[in-house]
Amino acid sequence: MKRSKTSAWRWDEYSTYIYRRTVSTLIERVAGLTPASRLLGHASEQITRTSYVVSAEEVDPITVDVLDKILGS
Repeated sequence: MKRSKTSAWRWDEYSTYIYRRTVSTLIERVAGLTPASRLLGHASEQITRTSYVVSAEEVDPITVDVLDKILGS
């Protein structure tokens, strides 16, 4: 997964949408669209596909760094 270099954590640039989008993208890649959609509580997989699952270049690098630290990657 491509990551751009970030200097410091900025809470004002972080949002739950970015977190949800990053996590749903990672889950979709590993387990598929259905588990990602269910995790987000969407009634339709189409909502997940069009609004949350993104290309690797669009995944927020700060969120990826946080998840790496949490998961020990």
